[in-house]
Amino acid sequence: MTEVLNRLEPLKTVHETRSSEEFVEAFVVEIPAKLAGKALGIVKPILPNDRSLSFAHLRRVCTLAHLPTDLAWRRDYDSNGLTTVFLLVPNGPVPWNKICQTLASHITEPGLPRCFNAVVPRYAPLSAEQALVWTERYWPTTYNPSSQLLQDAPPLNQLRRVQTELDNIKCVEYMQIARIAAMEARCRGHGRAVGAVVVNPKTQQIVAVAGDARWWTDGPTRPFNQAMTGEGRPEHHALMRVVAMVANKELRRRLAAGSHTRFAATCQPSPAGQPLTDIEAVYAEDTEEFVSPLSPASPASPGLRESWSENVGDTLAASLEAAMALGNKPPSRQEGYLCSGLDLYLTHEPCVCCGMAMIHSRFRACVFEKPLAGSGGLTARDHVHSLGYGLFWRRELNW
Repeated sequence: MTEVLNRLEPLKTVHETRSSEEFVEAFVVEIPAKLAGKALGIVKPILPNDRSLSFAHLRRVCTLAHLPTDLAWRRDYDSNGLTTVFLLVPNGPVPWNKICQTLASHITEPGLPRCFNAVVPRYAPLSAEQALVWTERYWPTTYNPSSQLLQDAPPLNQLRRVQTELDNIKCVEYMQIARIAAMEARCRGHGRAVGAVVVNPKTQQIVAVAGDARWWTDGPTRPFNQAMTGEGRPEHHALMRVVAMVANKELRRRLAAGSHTRFAATCQPSPAGQPLTDIEAVYAEDTEEFVSPLSPASPASPGLRESWSENVGDTLAASLEAAMALGNKPPSRQEGYLCSGLDLYLTHEPCVCCGMAMIHSRFRACVFEKPLAGSGGLTARDHVHSLGYGLFWRRELNW
């Protein structure tokens, strides 16, 4: 989800943003009506298992009365009173001669099977009205809203439930903490002004906070005004670092609990997960002591207050201290996916690399503030400068 003026706006999936008017070629095969119930079963073994050509939204067999007018005119077979039906088969994966040979052994009527080409919708319709138009123009089409939600978009009840849980004042506070982490990273010259916060939604506890550190080195940090060249290290992007911090915490918890002891000599904390700024250090350890990174007494954040207006700084400091009142001790995690059930708050849309890391970590939800048209991997909007991957909900990745 993206945050717009303190309002959560769900992202659209690839299916919801792409042009629904996309068509593919198909074979229309005329066969005796007695084969209507088993014709598809006869040809199915020779068809490839390609979900994009499953034609689940199209009726696979129809009668002459339901054949669109344009296709009925192209029919050149005189049935002489024989009742026939029409079978729809994808054109391309299997040549017509092989389909004909497969059906011919089941047909004794002369002149059958016969075939002519058609153009049909590749994807399911987005509404009942669209299905009706396609039925009249191309081929009998069905609209199944439940099937569409399950395959091409998050289930509506699940989406509404998560959105309701996220859409509260804490969401604003978490995003403000992400901005603080972003500004600290930028002012120290570690990387771009990108921040990330991981939250346990059940306890509303902040698990980890990280800023971008793509230009960070083990040596003296470079000042902010020094020109940065190149994109640095992607494994030190804010999202990658905050996942590494969660991993480091989980490693310490498991070792302390007595598990993974046989790997104690080889399991080392991830270097990307070490805290580099004040705000990161606050949430990296289980400590009750807190010094606001916006406070003048904080020696590790020179110039941070000058980078922002006094009003914004005071507001963020107050929000941060209020969030700290929730406590920062990470809850015990079950032995499973690293971030399963956790929420992620980002100042910017993650890149493709970070988006895949987010998916593999199994976050429950992601909220980001600024879409990145040229490099963002989550949005699926159709734009000349957009990648349009829509990684957050893809059949190839999420099923």
